[in-house]
Amino acid sequence: MFYASDLIIQYFPWYFILSNHLKNFSLPHWVTTTTGGYPLLAEGEIGALSPINSTALFLFPFPQSVTILYLIYFLTGFVGMFLFLKENKLTHISSFLGSIVFILSGYITSRYFQPSIIFTSLLLPLGMYIILKSKINPKVIFLLAPLIYLQITAGHLQIALISICGYLTYQLIQIILDKRSYLPLLKTFVIIFLGITLSAPQLLPSLKLFTISQRQDWNPMIRFSYSLPPSHLITYLDPGFFGISKPGNDIGFSQFGGGFWELNLTIWTIPFLISLIPLVFIFKKKSRPIIAFYILWIAFLLLSFGGFFKPNHIVAYLPNFPFRAPARFLLISTFAASTLCAIGFDMATKRAGKLKIILAFLVILSIIIQQTILYKSYIVTKSIQEITKEVKNSSTNFTTPLLINQTKIDASQNMQKQFQQEFEKGMAISALTTLILLVWYKREKSAV
Repeated sequence: MFYASDLIIQYFPWYFILSNHLKNFSLPHWVTTTTGGYPLLAEGEIGALSPINSTALFLFPFPQSVTILYLIYFLTGFVGMFLFLKENKLTHISSFLGSIVFILSGYITSRYFQPSIIFTSLLLPLGMYIILKSKINPKVIFLLAPLIYLQITAGHLQIALISICGYLTYQLIQIILDKRSYLPLLKTFVIIFLGITLSAPQLLPSLKLFTISQRQDWNPMIRFSYSLPPSHLITYLDPGFFGISKPGNDIGFSQFGGGFWELNLTIWTIPFLISLIPLVFIFKKKSRPIIAFYILWIAFLLLSFGGFFKPNHIVAYLPNFPFRAPARFLLISTFAASTLCAIGFDMATKRAGKLKIILAFLVILSIIIQQTILYKSYIVTKSIQEITKEVKNSSTNFTTPLLINQTKIDASQNMQKQFQQEFEKGMAISALTTLILLVWYKREKSAV
């Protein structure tokens, strides 16, 4: 099994504790640690309230359940991408290739030790599919609310919010290019808001944790840490141009400003070159879908530049902004580039007949070869027996990104009760949101 960096000190202990709680039909609102106690459910990245995460961790033994989670999310990412590409009128082979390019992109694979980021990211294609499908069937957009819930509870709020930016931007670009009404965008915005309130059982405890964490007191300029240097664009052609660093360790990576995994934008060399083929058709046919994907790609690249791109500096003036690593906006650029690779391959092989299958296989083989060379000693694994033993011994001594600032806690307060109350408030808000969505959907259905 994968076993490196954040998996060792964070995720496996979290999943182990959550698995034990679920099998005892409880939630880890508060767990005992060597430093006192911690509201583990509020951490969010354990995915306690995700039906996907909790079902796998409840049904299967630990740590095999974590491997099953990886498989489920990668399959979901592949299926979502395939459906999206098919909806764009691409062939099965081109759609298959584009789906493989996305799930094997550097953005996804180099973060193997950060499952919460991977899991949330792999739900993005389904959201894009819902946005695209809603052009034909407006009622489909209601599926976006539960998908937002799944992304937030999959474990990474920042990636969920980046995905939301992607959904709204993609729909806005489509509306502008098609010269359609802006009402669908407003409807999507409201449904996304309802998807966020649907996630209140997770968000309210997380907000409570943030208010007592050390992260709230960070210097605003730390928001630009792990910004993508523009010089890093060369790695679209040569993924190993700046070297490679081991998970959790920047040694060996010569690029300024971050770790190998945080700045990894590659979709691998041959797929990148194929993704440029549709550029020709922008000028010849003025294809609106192609234009939309290039705009998405470029727009989110600029956001990924973070502190290297002056318009992004507005983030420094937002009060209590909890996130850093602007390079994570590369998720949307990676999605757009993978889509354009599928489109480019479809265009280039339109008359190839059965040879198309062989060509797709060769492209995928080129990805595997590049990955094998680049990740030669990057992927760290360990036997299940060893992992189980180590995690059992360290489950009360884990680290977390949201360290509690003890000066913000009143010793007389019952912190466990406070976090449970936040969860209960969230459940009430979520129930009300569910009712609103059901009533709204039924009214629209009956109006047709």
